[in-house]
Formats: sequence, structure tokens, C-alpha cells
Amino acid sequence: MKLINKITMWFLGVILLVTPVTMFISRNNIKKHLDQAEISRMTGVNDHVYKQLLAGGKPDHYTHGRPIEVSLYQGAMPQQKVQVRKENLAEDDMVKKECRITVDSYYPIGDQIYKISSYNFVLNSQDIFDGMLYTVVWKMLIMVLGVGLTARFLSRIILEPFYRAMKAIKEFDLKRGDSKLKLPHTTTKEFQELNAFLRKMTDKAAADYASVKEFSENASHELQTPLAIVRSKLDLLSQTQIDDRQATLIGDMQSAIERLSHINRSLVLLTKLENQEYKTAESIKFCKVTRNVMDTYEDWIKMKEIRLHSNLDKNVTLQIHPVLAEILIGNLLSNAIRYNDEGGQIRIDLTRQWLRISNTGHPPDLPTADMFSRFKKGNQCNESTGLGLAIVKQICDVNDFSVTYQFEKGWHQVKVQFRQAELPTVEGSGDMSREGQLAVS
Repeated sequence: MKLINKITMWFLGVILLVTPVTMFISRNNIKKHLDQAEISRMTGVNDHVYKQLLAGGKPDHYTHGRPIEVSLYQGAMPQQKVQVRKENLAEDDMVKKECRITVDSYYPIGDQIYKISSYNFVLNSQDIFDGMLYTVVWKMLIMVLGVGLTARFLSRIILEPFYRAMKAIKEFDLKRGDSKLKLPHTTTKEFQELNAFLRKMTDKAAADYASVKEFSENASHELQTPLAIVRSKLDLLSQTQIDDRQATLIGDMQSAIERLSHINRSLVLLTKLENQEYKTAESIKFCKVTRNVMDTYEDWIKMKEIRLHSNLDKNVTLQIHPVLAEILIGNLLSNAIRYNDEGGQIRIDLTRQWLRISNTGHPPDLPTADMFSRFKKGNQCNESTGLGLAIVKQICDVNDFSVTYQFEKGWHQVKVQFRQAELPTVEGSGDMSREGQLAVS
């Protein structure tokens, strides 16, 4: 829900909550003031009749036709000289009850006490409430309509700097040469503080990105140079007269150097993936990349006498960088070969929704949750750098894929779930099966 919609809902909620309370208070106050005004008026009328009686006149000409009664009061003078009575009366010909207020005033004249009573009918509370309810309903409808319209209009003016700042953030790219975040000018204090914070954070992010990128480039270059020198020296040393033990040591050193070079390239690749340097807007035929990777590892598969079964959908197209696609499939397939048994099996299934590579092998000796962590190697294979599945996980994160691993009934299964919107299919249909073609009997 948008911010302006939330503000509007809260404002309308406050109106709907406060209005009935204020209406109830207003009704009571109006009723109270109307009654008090009528009581004061009738008290004044009683006082006027008393003055006529006190002057020795007859009040008939004043009380005639008016709701006023004058009578002698038998008994002691009441403590309250003015008494008020309120009654709700309902006559047969009345549809509604009417409220009658009677004011009884007691006055001493000579040795006698006179009781002067005046009464009148006033508005009932329900009548006041009904009139107010009709007004309040219309008032609330007009307020709801007014708030809804003015909120949309004012949001374009008040929140315009916020929307423009959001647009600038979405268009901000660290890999551009000009990495300064351009934010609109605003006179609102809160938006000024927000813009200052965004500029500070983006400037820091740009500086950190530049430092990490420079470090990864320098590390890749500087490490490859001494490794190449050591590799060439070992090649020269192997061409001299050496015995079997020295040859074994030289071979071990060459393997360690190759492994170190592979680790260096893998770490640089992970850094580039984390910096999202492999963005692409093009789509590729994922099934074709899968076939090419399978052909690349054909000799290794034959060497271990592994039976390969594949079921590939021809119409799988994904928006992913071609290099990352090859690395993704290559790392999964190389893991399936490396951790497989001699004469084992590998199954590759590709659909428009997912890619699954399964292989036989021994149960893993580390938790499933650690499979995609860096430098975690199942069964501690010496040939592995422990970065293959970590690179797979990073590639999946960059491309909005998900990857899972499970071991069931002697089979290791790694499944990559595609979450992208379905792309237009390529001409042609059907699955492409390749079963037993790479098996060696």
C-alpha cells in the first residue's frame, strides 16, 4: 500500500472514531443548554407573576391562556424555593414522546405561601440526535470525498521530492563512471535529511565498490605473475636430471600451483558476482549451453566409466550471461563427476522451470546447509577447491534463481529453480534425450 493511501486511511479512521464521540458530547451539551435556557425563562415568568401578587393585583390577565398555575401551598416553606421536574409524556395522539419541563417556585406573601408552576414542552434528545445524525452523515461523506481527492492532489506536490529521490536511487548504478547520486532540491526538512543520508551512503558505497574492484583486479594480476614464474621454473627443473622422488615432489608442487591459480580465479569470480558485473539483457538457449558443457566433460566421464542420462527440453531460454551459464552447469557437472563412484551414474534433467543434476556416490560428511558455503568440501576431496558450489549459489542469487541440495537413496541431487518470467519459446518442440551415449562398458 502506498504511503499516501496509508495516511488517508489513518486520517479517515480518526475521523470515523472521533466524530461519534463529538456528536454524543454535542448532543448532550445542546440538550443541556436548551433545557437550562427554558428553565431560566420559566423561572423569570414565575418571578413576574409573584411580583404581580405582591403588588396586590390579580395575575389572571397574564396567566390566562398560558401554562401557568397559581395555588396556595399547604405546609412549611420548602428548602429549595425553585424546583424543576422533567417528564417524558406520551399522549394517545402523539407518535413520539415529548419532554415537558415544569418549574415550581414557592413565594411567601404575608402569612401564606404561594406555589407558582410553569411548564413547557422542549425538544426531545432523540429529536436532537436524529437531526445531528443526518447532518453528520453528510458531513462525513463530504470529508471522505474531500480527503480522498485532496490527498491525491497534495501528494503530487508534497511528496514529489520523495518520488524523485526514489527514481534517482533506482537509476543509480555503481558501475557507471559518474557514480554521484543526483537528488532533487527540496525545502522540506525531513526530505533534506533523507537526501543527505542517501548521498552519504551512496558515496561510501561507490568508494567501497571502487576499492574492492581495484583490489580484485590487482590481486588477480599480481598473483598470476609469480605463479607463472614458479610454474615455468618447475617446468625447467623437470627437464633436468632428477630421480623419481624429485619428480614426484615437482608434480605435487605443480598440482598445488594449479590449485592456487584456480582458487584465485574463483575468488575473483565471486567478487565480480557480488558486485553484479555480469548483468545482461539478452536471453540464451540454456539447453544448448548444457549440451556444450556435457561435451566438454565427455573424456572425464569416459575415464571414470560413468553412465550419463540426460533429458533436455529444447525450448528453455533464460536471461543469463553466457559465461555464468557455462560456469553454473560446469561446476554442477564437475562436482557430479568428482564425487561419483567408478562406474556410477549421472542424470541431467532440464525443463522450463528447473535444472536438476543427480549423481550416485557416498553420503556427504558435512551438513546439507553448509554445501553452498565457501571452502566446504564433501568427503574432503583433495582435487576440489571448495568454491564450486559457492559460485553456483552466487550465480543463482544474481539471476534470481534458487538452488537446493538433497541426498536420497544413494543419489546426490542439486536442483536449480528458475524464477524468471517465462521468455518466448524458441521454434521447435520436444525433449532431447541422451541416454547411455557417454557410457563406457
